[in-house]
Amino acid sequence: MPSTKLSRRRILRASPIALIGIAGCLSQPRSSGPSTNSSGRSPTTGTTHTESNDDDEPSVRAIDVADFVLYPLAGTHPHVYSRAHTQYIIVRQTTPKSIDTVRNRLALTLDEEPLPLAERQPVPWKHDTVDLAFAVPKTETFERGRIVFKHSELRPLSESTISRLNNPPVFELSNISASPSEIQAGKKETATIQFDLANTGDGRGTFGASLKGNFVSGSNTVTATLDSGARREISASTEIVGKDEEATIRLDWGSDEWSTGISVVEAAELTESSPETPSS
Repeated sequence: MPSTKLSRRRILRASPIALIGIAGCLSQPRSSGPSTNSSGRSPTTGTTHTESNDDDEPSVRAIDVADFVLYPLAGTHPHVYSRAHTQYIIVRQTTPKSIDTVRNRLALTLDEEPLPLAERQPVPWKHDTVDLAFAVPKTETFERGRIVFKHSELRPLSESTISRLNNPPVFELSNISASPSEIQAGKKETATIQFDLANTGDGRGTFGASLKGNFVSGSNTVTATLDSGARREISASTEIVGKDEEATIRLDWGSDEWSTGISVVEAAELTESSPETPSS
């Protein structure tokens, strides 16, 4: 039987568990629907930025409100980052300036209070823009906000963005399971996890998690967009290989994680469990 390892951040029980999950929703523009994407995109596909006139201001292309940041783990693999009770404003800008210059000069304020940059920043090769993520507490409400570059306002936050910040989604995960229950030693297989996902918050949002098996160094990004009050069964797959005593699968959604072990058995153990054919 596979053994389930409990999260070091929070124990997941068999009954439905309410977690302040990670969700996101594009306020400008809206996010895409549910998807499962493979990781490992090369960072060399990003745009190279060269410095321009010091007074040139960046152009804000989009403002996204999300509950997770997709950042480059080990500089290569996209991975979900999130913290409980925290959401993120991601500002996408078109600019010839380097990302370090933009980080030092661009600020975002809510009710005239500056926000800190998130600990992890978006993958630099995801878009042809310079993207910055700012951390926003879910426990507070706001009336107004603005984006500032070198003390000059670039753009005020729209009413829809402020409304999204004040009405975040909240996700509940339950009934998490994985299959198969065992794998033959030395073999490679596709393992599948399933779980029930519900959005009990006030707003539409996107759940995001990283799913990793023991076969490759990267992980798959699992996302699902749910309206407020919606519930859905989510299924996602990853590759595992039969080595050691167990092949571990891990689902990490930033603010918590779940993992389980798939038993590794020898070929002889599989044939012994099959019924013998009677001799004539």
